[in-house]
Amino acid sequence: MNNSENQGRKRRIFITVAVLALMAGVAVFTTSAAFTATTSNPGNQIEAGTVAIGDSDAGTGQLYNALNQKPGSGNGPTAACIRVTYSGSLASAVKLYRSAVANGANFRLLVERGSGIITPAANMNCGGFTASSTAFDNTLDQFPTTYAAGIDGKAAGAAWSSGQSVDYRFTIYTVDDATPNAHTSAFDSGTHSYTWEAQNN
Repeated sequence: MNNSENQGRKRRIFITVAVLALMAGVAVFTTSAAFTATTSNPGNQIEAGTVAIGDSDAGTGQLYNALNQKPGSGNGPTAACIRVTYSGSLASAVKLYRSAVANGANFRLLVERGSGIITPAANMNCGGFTASSTAFDNTLDQFPTTYAAGIDGKAAGAAWSSGQSVDYRFTIYTVDDATPNAHTSAFDSGTHSYTWEAQNN
């Protein structure tokens, strides 16, 4: 092989290598390059609302605790008042119900809604109370015992919102009974509680 042929061969090898390198560069370039665009929506958050309710007795007061009561309207213990306040963030329906009682048919209970208690306190005073509607007026055995059957916290079941309150006055007495020898021994209602429950609408 003469020198001219040798140089020609080298030139062809060089050109081939150069072409292969160029093609590899084009392949790399075409596989790594891309157009892109993004958009974002920041600051997302979710929080549950609150349902909260409380009353003015501070967990220590009693609406009534009276022994040896004569029968008849006006012969029961002094009427007692309590203020119930809603502080949740979600509008709620409030219902009133009681726990179990004994001899419920022998006691008459009147529950009135209203406002104006001057100093709501654990002593359950009714100073300043003004009635606006009757929540319940029947014998104690007829008072509901569940939320579903409960008495509306506000008249007509109006919703409660944060900061709203309702005052309640409880008046109870022993039902008159002229049946001979029906009351030769004492009977009572047993201890029981009243519950105001709020459920959001």
